[in-house]
Amino acid sequence: MEYKRFEDKVVMVTGASGGIGKVICEKFGQEGAILVITDISAEALKKTATSLKEKGFDVHSFIMDVTKEEEVSRVIQKVLKNLERIDVLVNNAGVSTMNWFWELTEQEWDFNMNVNAKGVWLVTKHVVPHMIKRRKGKIVNIASMAAKIGAPFLAHYSASKFAVVGFTQAAAKELAPYGINVNAVCPGFVKTPMQDREVVWEAQLRGVDDPEEIRKEYVKQTPLGRLCYPDDVAKVVLFLASEDANFLTGQAINVTGGICMH
Repeated sequence: MEYKRFEDKVVMVTGASGGIGKVICEKFGQEGAILVITDISAEALKKTATSLKEKGFDVHSFIMDVTKEEEVSRVIQKVLKNLERIDVLVNNAGVSTMNWFWELTEQEWDFNMNVNAKGVWLVTKHVVPHMIKRRKGKIVNIASMAAKIGAPFLAHYSASKFAVVGFTQAAAKELAPYGINVNAVCPGFVKTPMQDREVVWEAQLRGVDDPEEIRKEYVKQTPLGRLCYPDDVAKVVLFLASEDANFLTGQAINVTGGICMH
């Protein structure tokens, strides 16, 4: 009989309908997890839930805006009432915009900070008391290569992702006595719909005619010679959520093909 690392484990993933989020859900589903998927977009969430259910996975979906505490609290209480536990939390919800930092609006800054940093804190805040009671749990936060290396046109995004790594380290220390592991993953240039938007934005900001030239530059910057794929990220997320990573906490693991080595 095939061993499944997450058989009957309740795994909650935020931003589950996006490129990386959906693949993370699929990987957990393949390994027997009970999936709790959340997203701010009802339409995208429904589509993802249907797709996952068609694969035979046990899926529970909730519309949730990670920036609204009342909503976050309500959804997590529902999950705990219905499923009694959350074994693994993956904070994946994230957004990006691009601009010269001196041309950023306060709205752009707040949008990135609220979803990428505050959202991670809020969801973790409401899941953790339950994990503390059980004295076990795994939390994986999706940061970015931009959390290690400040990225041009992404000052606000970089700041929000640096915050995720700082929060991960602090939370790991606070939760270690309860047997809860908190780690982050820092993906590089990931081929997703978000990247499709970003290459267009970057091309416009730099005066480059063809956005695909930007993507070629990303590949050139990557020692392993290709873009990162959601699958590459998901495999590391599952490792960090598994028993194999029991002695890892407070880490920010790069999945960048060698671009970032610290």
